[in-house]
Amino acid sequence: MLNFKVNEDRCIRCGKCITDCPPMCISMQESDFPVIQDENKCMRCQHCLAVCPTAAISIMGADPDNSIELKYELPTAHSMEALIKGRRSVRKYKKKALEEKTIRRLLETSFHAPTGVNAQGVFFTATTTAEATEELRKEIYAKVGKLLSNSDYDENDMRFQYMNMSHKAYTNHGMDIILRDAPHILIASAPKTVPLPKEDCLIALTTFDLLAQSMGVGSLWDGMLKWCVDDFFPELGQKLGVPEDHQIGYTMVFGHPAVQYHRTVQRTPPEFNLVSKL
Repeated sequence: MLNFKVNEDRCIRCGKCITDCPPMCISMQESDFPVIQDENKCMRCQHCLAVCPTAAISIMGADPDNSIELKYELPTAHSMEALIKGRRSVRKYKKKALEEKTIRRLLETSFHAPTGVNAQGVFFTATTTAEATEELRKEIYAKVGKLLSNSDYDENDMRFQYMNMSHKAYTNHGMDIILRDAPHILIASAPKTVPLPKEDCLIALTTFDLLAQSMGVGSLWDGMLKWCVDDFFPELGQKLGVPEDHQIGYTMVFGHPAVQYHRTVQRTPPEFNLVSKL
């Protein structure tokens, strides 16, 4: 049930909910108030709730008064530019874990990232304690050691080259290249049945990455961790709680950074293809 409701005392009949509805399933009826006639067409995107200037629309039990008013909260273009250009891949972390409420806030907000056909199927799996991550770290390196000693692998495969290098660094020098000694790991997965599982995960993790940096939390896109939980040892993903029918989009590590950056870097000029007419 959509439970689409219009507060008639607030509704000014402006029709914005009708014109902005992506599947065009809202119409104005004889009552002169918006209604949804065919609920099966609704995408559950809540555009109607968001676009209403008087907070007159409720849908799926969502109270518009509990939403954040955007006119006071949006960052400036300059602050967004500084965030995007100033974010760094953090490879040095403090051992102290984040508070669980901080992790929950990061994940709950990142779930608002757009998804294909508004599938909203992204599933986050994260460790909440440094102890859990340390156990995972030990298990990963033990499995990598067995993989390298027992498998007939292609030495030209870049994945094995990185695994071999990482295992030697951990065994000989106590250096953790795979998880970078971070106190938390993050896996984004989505059902294989949604239209764009991998892409949805990447968008959600990008949202997480930027939000984390804005909150003083360091993060790192971790391809080697993805190899471990997806390519080489999928049983680790299952042990952590990733649903078996999900596709893993990508993985990250995150936590309190042990390094502070003071300015943006300067990239080489980007190349554009700007099309003014066909």
